[in-house]
Amino acid sequence: MNKELIELLTNRACGIQTKTFDPICEELIKITMSDLNSSLLREEITIAISGHESLPGKHGRDCVDPITGKEKEVKPKCYTGKSTNGGGCFNDYTRKRFDKDKEDNLPIIHSLFVDGKLQYVIEFEFKEIAETLNQQINKICEQQKNRYVRSANWTYKHWITSPSLKFYYFNEQEISKNTKAMTKPFKKLLLERYYDNSK
Repeated sequence: MNKELIELLTNRACGIQTKTFDPICEELIKITMSDLNSSLLREEITIAISGHESLPGKHGRDCVDPITGKEKEVKPKCYTGKSTNGGGCFNDYTRKRFDKDKEDNLPIIHSLFVDGKLQYVIEFEFKEIAETLNQQINKICEQQKNRYVRSANWTYKHWITSPSLKFYYFNEQEISKNTKAMTKPFKKLLLERYYDNSK
């Protein structure tokens, strides 16, 4: 994706005024930013804000740390009217993929967007969610003999207390304004972690 466009969209998501396009282009950007079937723009903005480089291809890792060369997964969330619990998921998740992610201790970069505005960007390690994913694979694949877990998921409860939790971006004003975007327990604990990290 064009770097100038990514920079413009990133600035918009962070509340920075940018130039505007013709109405048709503006409508297309608005639709794409809130499209639940495509997270492309939200992923690219999240990658840009966190200082990583995008990796090509629809399947596989999403970005790479330009300093360490470590590949990472990006999980942006779009508020749709239902309060988020800081969760995410891997679709069609197999034991083979789990073993690879666990071996790599795959870093996961998670973000939240509300009406096109970025709320936060954080990162946690795979080991924080490994146990709940392992339990789901064991039950659905190994006990029930399915090939994969359709949606192997987790919530904030699995990563919020992680000592290695990183904050790349946190818009406290937006988070305070959007009272229904996050569940109350999640919002409370995320604010506490942010304040602790800011000391």
